[in-house]
Amino acid sequence: MPIELDTNTMRCISLFESLTNAATKDCLILDDKIVVFIVRKGELGKAIGRKGSNINRVRTAFKNKRVLVFEDSSSIEGFIKNLFPNINLLNIDVQEKVVTVTVESKNRGSAIGRDGEKIKTNKAILKRKFNCDLKLETR
Repeated sequence: MPIELDTNTMRCISLFESLTNAATKDCLILDDKIVVFIVRKGELGKAIGRKGSNINRVRTAFKNKRVLVFEDSSSIEGFIKNLFPNINLLNIDVQEKVVTVTVESKNRGSAIGRDGEKIKTNKAILKRKFNCDLKLETR
């Protein structure tokens, strides 16, 4: 499924790439509050920069928006692991249009985020990239 980019999204990608020199595969703007960049595999370090210098410049350029950067992966399982970087994922079950991620009960709050923001963002990213829904289970 090809991804369509509007002019505003293309501007965001262009600005991000000029500030970080990291190759960007996609950009998602959610509720005019969150800007998500998907960078090519192996480019996350370049996007962040030494001591966070690049990502800090990006966050300054996108003043009132929260900026998130994720690394792309060739598999859906690898991509989901990148969406939940500091959370131990017990299982990733990929069905036709639904991906079920199982986490430990102690990590449930981290996986969901404040006011469900993290899980909503990750659902939107998966819907755009793989056209599937995300469900979270705990053990």
